[in-house]
Formats: sequence, C-alpha cells, structure tokens
Amino acid sequence: MLFPTVTFAIFLTLVLGAHTVLLGRPRAWKATMLAASYVFYAWWDWRFLTLIWLSTAVDFVAGRALRASASPTRRRLLLVLSLATNLGMLGFFKYADFFVESFVNLMADLGLAVSAQPLGIILPVGISFYTFQTMSYSIDIYRGRLEPTESLLDFALFVGFFPQLVAGPIVRARDFLTQLATDDRTPIDTGRSLRLILGGLFKKIVIADVLATELVDGVFANPGGATGLETLLAIYGYALQIYGDFSGYSDIAIGIALLLGFRFSDNFDQPYRAASLQEFWRRWHISLSSWLRDYLYVSLGGSRRGRLLTYRNLLITMLLGGLWHGAGWTFVVWGALHGAGLVVERWVRERRGSGTAPSAMGRGIRTVATFHLVCVGWVFFRAVDLERAGEVLAAL
Repeated sequence: MLFPTVTFAIFLTLVLGAHTVLLGRPRAWKATMLAASYVFYAWWDWRFLTLIWLSTAVDFVAGRALRASASPTRRRLLLVLSLATNLGMLGFFKYADFFVESFVNLMADLGLAVSAQPLGIILPVGISFYTFQTMSYSIDIYRGRLEPTESLLDFALFVGFFPQLVAGPIVRARDFLTQLATDDRTPIDTGRSLRLILGGLFKKIVIADVLATELVDGVFANPGGATGLETLLAIYGYALQIYGDFSGYSDIAIGIALLLGFRFSDNFDQPYRAASLQEFWRRWHISLSSWLRDYLYVSLGGSRRGRLLTYRNLLITMLLGGLWHGAGWTFVVWGALHGAGLVVERWVRERRGSGTAPSAMGRGIRTVATFHLVCVGWVFFRAVDLERAGEVLAAL
C-alpha cells in the first residue's frame, strides 16, 4: 500500500476516523493503531508480519532483561541477541543473493566453476527501517540512555507504526515512547501536517515521477543513445528525483504522524545547499545519518583514537551506509565515494585549521562543487551495475 494511491487514501480516512472516535481512550487507541499498522504492512505480503513480530518480541524481552541484569557478560550477550536477530534477518533477506552472486562471479574470474544459484529471496518492505529502530532501542538501554518500556503494546506500536514503517524517517524510541506516554493524541498543527502531506505528494508525483519517466529512466537505460547534454540533464534530474522520492515520503509520514499526535523531526533540510559533504550528511536523510553516526561510527571509536582510525571509521560507516541502501556493488562504490570524500574533507580541515568562515562567493563555489560531487555519486546509486555507471559517465 503506497502513500500516493486511492487505496491508501481510503485507509488513512478510516484510520483518522478511528483516531477521532478513540481520543481519550488510550489503550483502545493504541490497539487500533497497531492493528491498522499491521493491515497496512500486510497489504504487501502478510507473511512478513512474522519478521516484525520476531524483531518486536526479541527486543522487548532483551530490553527488559538488560535493565534487570547487573552482569556485564550477560548484558553483552543480550545485546548480541538483539543485534544478531535483527542483522540476521536483514542480512539474509537483503544480502544473501548478493553475496551468492558475488561469490559465483569471483570463482568464475578465478577459473573455478561453482554451481550455486541465487535463492530468489523476496525483500520484505521496510525491513531496513524497523530493524534499525529496534536495534537502537536495545543499544540505548545497554548504554544506560533509555529505560525500557513495560508495555508490549507500546513497544509493538513503536516498531510497527505505519506512517514511517516502510520508508522512514527512522524514529528513536526515546522520542516515540515519550510522546506515546502522554496519552494525548490531539492532532498537532493540522495546517502544517496538511502542508507536509500535500507538499510530499507534489514532490513524489509531480517532481520525482515525472523526472523519472520523462528524462532519467531513458538515459540510464541507454546512455549510448544520449548526447552529453542529455546525460548531464538526466544526472541533474536524478538528483532532484531521488530528493523528491525520499523527502516526499518523509514529509508525508511526518505529516500523518502530526495528525495522529506525534511530532517527528524533519528528515531533510535543503541538502543541495550544503557546502561540503559533511554538511550534506547533516541535511540529507537526517534520521539515517544520525543513526549511522550514533550507533556505528561512535561504536567503532569515532574520532577518539587518532587520525588514521578516524579515517577508517568514516570509510567503514559510509561503506555500510551504502550497503544499507541496496545490495549491489554500485551502492558499495557510492558509499566508498562519500566515505573517501569525508576523509579528504577532514584531512584538509586538519591541515588548515578552523580559519575564518568563507565569503558568500566562496561558500557558493563550495556548494556548486559539493552538488556535483554528490551527483557523481548518484550515477552509481541509480545505475543497474558498475558497467552502466561507467557508460553514463563516459557519455558526458
């Protein structure tokens, strides 16, 4: 069930009606919203509800056990249980075929015949998002930054809440559960919520979908048949398309959440105005970039262990961030490009020192340069494989 469809419009109308009727009855409201969220998810494939239930059950139990245990060894084992369950599900469904294909191709390059075949695994919708949400819950409890909820209903709703379930933003437990505990589900700023929903639909339908069908898809399908100017326009078009897709869905999700009494943080903040890659990642898919920073980069050591290890941590974080977006070497290269760019920027800052802020013209030049670096990365993100990405770049 996609947001910009008649089916979802009917679904949302029914949900908002139930929301209005159940105001002041918090437990009934929560149960109804959870049931609606499961219906929303099951619309794609009801079988994958079992994965959401597994993630919910494991992290709910692990969270309570983490608080109750004083043993460092037991606490580490409980955290490993949470991470292994969620990463195991994500790894199998999203990356198993990728690793099989990569292994077969590697053996073929070495002159060895391997008969292994991809399993043809179907990727469950939203698994990249809800696994990250539940892992952050357990990690925060392990770090002593969050108290576990005693309510399975509350936690299940945190994991499965339909507005952000399949495309983000990635919501932290401390933000969602704190708001859920107030029992006040009065719509927040209805005017802003409607602007977000309508604006998100405009970004998705008018900008992203039109650019895809009228400009981008044709050039990326056959770059050899496009002129250099057409290729350049298609790359620029894809930069706008992917922004319209991602930020459009986020805006719709945030707007719907406001109607249901939840305030989620903005997920995009004019990313193409960034004057550096570091600033770009403070503006682009903010819930993901902050998750990678707090739970991956910091866990690797962040910038606390010297220059070389900081560079390593940046590269690993962006490589894995690239793979999070998709199972393919194009996403690995995309992550590597951003990781290398962040390393170079950090190296330059370390050599130059803080200095003075750039002039308006200097910032403008940096903004244009950053945008074009990002666009080069988008070529790999959009291309079906590395060969096609090379053809697109060669057509410029």
